[in-house]
Amino acid sequence: MRKKRMFIRLGKIFLISALVSLPFWTFHSVMSAEKKGPIIIGVNLELTGVMSATSTSVKRGYDLYLQETGYTVAGRKIEMIEYDNKTDVKISMEVAKKLVEKDNVHILCFGTNSAAAIAVAGYAPTVKVPMVVIGLGGAERVTLPPNKYVHRTTYADGQMEIVFGGYAYDKLGVRKMVLMGPDYAGSTGKLWAFRQGFVPRGGEVIQTILWPLGSMDMAPYLAKIKPEADSIFYFEPGDVSILRFLSSYFEMGFKQKGLKLTSHWIISDEELVLPVYGEKMEGLVCGAFFSPSYDTPENKRLLDLYYAKYGTKVVINDHVPMGYDSMKFICTALESIGGNIEDTEAFINAMRKVKIKGTSGWMSLDENGNIIRDVLIRQIKKVGNKVQNVVMGVIPQVKQPPQGYTLMPDKAK
Repeated sequence: MRKKRMFIRLGKIFLISALVSLPFWTFHSVMSAEKKGPIIIGVNLELTGVMSATSTSVKRGYDLYLQETGYTVAGRKIEMIEYDNKTDVKISMEVAKKLVEKDNVHILCFGTNSAAAIAVAGYAPTVKVPMVVIGLGGAERVTLPPNKYVHRTTYADGQMEIVFGGYAYDKLGVRKMVLMGPDYAGSTGKLWAFRQGFVPRGGEVIQTILWPLGSMDMAPYLAKIKPEADSIFYFEPGDVSILRFLSSYFEMGFKQKGLKLTSHWIISDEELVLPVYGEKMEGLVCGAFFSPSYDTPENKRLLDLYYAKYGTKVVINDHVPMGYDSMKFICTALESIGGNIEDTEAFINAMRKVKIKGTSGWMSLDENGNIIRDVLIRQIKKVGNKVQNVVMGVIPQVKQPPQGYTLMPDKAK
């Protein structure tokens, strides 16, 4: 009897000890995370220069996600260090080295300039610091050939364009296409990728018309279009260049003549383009990774956060969700390893295993470290009194094309 009472007493003591120790170990794990200090993320970003508008929007996106999480992941604070690379390759390299060698960042994030992204992607493996492209640095050479230290959570050149080329033939009925854009790698790569999806279906590219980057007058180039063309696929990197092109397109009567205009998403941007041309843009179809009207909980969440901070007069654009989804991806990987960013291999492996629900669908990385994601097909329509992008189709889980698919071999044709 005495042994039984002693056994019960010891059991109670053990149970009480276990219950008391539980919050201690929880507290201890939090304290351990705090003792390690913050997770330091360095951002090499175009805050001035010709690509500043795009990168500033990307920054707004990742700021919104971090504010939503209180700049904390897995019990550790996140510290952001940001430097302006001024859209300059040389400065971008200097910034990357400063972030790694002076600021001792755990993760190196990069913005928009593809040429600089390629250079920094070559540097990151030499110092064994994970790099994540969170902006429009879409050149295929950033992730091809692959390196385990380099990731891209946004998109690769050709990733949208190649499937959109097939869509233009199959769904839009286009047969004779003219490719148009400025003569630099970021443009010609997208045009060539579109061709790779369009021609094998039976489509014919009857012209490729290029001009020097920054050209002011688009009319001479539009005047070269052959009369038998039934559509243009056009790319421009952004801002007022698009407005110049569209002004000439409308003034020269191409829409009235039935010459369709298809494009990369930036031509139907709701912040810059639609307020200027409004109903004239109705009917234009493009490929994209975002649309404000797309009905998903994740998209609605971002819109609520954005307009709560910036007000409804500051229209959200296509680049804000890239920053938001990218930071969500990074933080999800960090959460999965308990915030232990000091274990670089564990973080790299986590990045390759993570799958998140982004603003436009599921997102994960392929074997090369590039994002796999849905491509949205959107058309400009008037809904009530508002001209806006409406999603008319989804091409699911598109990967980066193989190496060489965005390298135009003969720009003279």
